[in-house]
Amino acid sequence: MRYMIVVLTGMTLLAAGICSANETPPQAMAVNDKAAGAQTVSLYDQGIAAGQANDFQKALPLFEQALRQDPNNPDILNMLAHTQRKIGLIDEALANYKKALELRPRFPEAREYLGEAYVQAALREVEVLKSYGGDAKDELEDLTNDIKEAGQKL
Repeated sequence: MRYMIVVLTGMTLLAAGICSANETPPQAMAVNDKAAGAQTVSLYDQGIAAGQANDFQKALPLFEQALRQDPNNPDILNMLAHTQRKIGLIDEALANYKKALELRPRFPEAREYLGEAYVQAALREVEVLKSYGGDAKDELEDLTNDIKEAGQKL
């Protein structure tokens, strides 16, 4: 009985620590495809830990490997896309968010991250237009106004 209390207390503390970490999605513990096995969970968990440490270069191959082992897991796709977005691979991230949402259409975290990726993509295009100088003055003004109008709607 005493052993059981110690184990349960330890599990409670572990769960509390996991839930309080920054940007840990609720799905971090929900990689539930039994066929994927413990190694996929381990790779996923390692990727989550690397992401929490803002080491997205380390997280990327972990999520890629986890996805190779479990290619239809929306949680892995979402976190792979999140990692890609954080290192500037916006187009790849957009594609993977969309795949995650095809597998789980009602996935609030992926919807949020997808929106953030679109904002990053729009800001990237602003920078590209700025680099064109006077040749893109009108287009830059139009895009900037569109972004401002979108912000007003929030």
